[in-house]
Amino acid sequence: MEPTHILCHYGEIGTKGKNRRQFERKLKDNMKAGLKAACPGSYVEIRTVRGRIVIELTEIGKESLDSMKEVLRNTFGLVYFAPATRLEPQKEVLEEAALELVSTLPGESFRITTRRSDQNIPLSTQKTNEEIGAAVVEKLGRKVNLTQPDVNCHIDLVADSAFVYAHRIDGYGGLPVGMGGKVLSMISGGIDSPVATWQMMKRGAFVSYLHFHSVPYTSDASIKKVRDVIKIFQKHQLRATLFLAELAPIQEEVIEKCHERYRIILYRRFMFRIAEALARQEEAHAVITGESLGQVASQTIENMETIEAVTSMPILRPLVGMDKQEIVNKSRVIGTYDISIIPDEDCCAYFLPKHPATKATAKQLEEAEKSLDVQALVEGTLDSLQREVIES
Repeated sequence: MEPTHILCHYGEIGTKGKNRRQFERKLKDNMKAGLKAACPGSYVEIRTVRGRIVIELTEIGKESLDSMKEVLRNTFGLVYFAPATRLEPQKEVLEEAALELVSTLPGESFRITTRRSDQNIPLSTQKTNEEIGAAVVEKLGRKVNLTQPDVNCHIDLVADSAFVYAHRIDGYGGLPVGMGGKVLSMISGGIDSPVATWQMMKRGAFVSYLHFHSVPYTSDASIKKVRDVIKIFQKHQLRATLFLAELAPIQEEVIEKCHERYRIILYRRFMFRIAEALARQEEAHAVITGESLGQVASQTIENMETIEAVTSMPILRPLVGMDKQEIVNKSRVIGTYDISIIPDEDCCAYFLPKHPATKATAKQLEEAEKSLDVQALVEGTLDSLQREVIES
């Protein structure tokens, strides 16, 4: 059977109270924007019906179904969706459709799974399952298997329509991008920060990016990698802003005037100051980092406290309780791993100390910073920021 619609299901959004309609509208807006960019003219309308989002396909949509599937699979907020055929909710019509569907798919066993969007629909789900299932057994000779069927014929009764389909496609779930507020991601060329960014984007955050580099003391490889990662994330968020910050002038001052064991922590304190100032300029409400507790010297709980002491804005660390292998596995799933492992030179690796401090205190760092013009260094970096808008 040729699909006429795509039936989309959300999960967490359905638990929202008075704000539910806002979440539904945002999800539909994101779906429309993604479909317009990837396959324009693919749908007649997208509407919410009884807790489901229904997309009515055009002929273009039927021909570009694979492209539509890719867009929807990467639209945060959707738990699953299914290309389906819309029919009249009449027993004879549904029986004929089920026979056609089951007969065209391989396998010896089947089940009929009927759902109603509300109790006012006159057809009984149990009775529909039994009667249509009996017809399939009688006319096709297939066996019923309710636990692991070769074919699962779904019949969704929604308002005044019935939708018949065999296959569901899983989405990522989460919340629609933009409903979680605007945030700034401190993104590096490594594995961790892209995963942290993806996790927050999945929670509905609209993300802008800040990347620190040490050009000319290092190559610009990390900058190219970050751009490529952001392009991957355009599947979830079509438009993004990337800010490039020169850390080298700050590093020169720190190397010249401060004890080497505090270098990394001093770098990080400056990076957090700059990130917070930029976030406020961009009207973002939090900063994302890819820190994971204990992974490197600057990520001990004591050093995290010391570094974060220079900020008042929320610092989001979605990876804080994950180990490296868990983060690597996630990076493979979201498609950033192959980019992240391309060799580059991290800005904080410039003149690394032999024995970095692992339990520095805010007092020690404040003392070290007395030899630096902190405000001038921060303002100088902010003034020299490069801004790029990345769009699909």
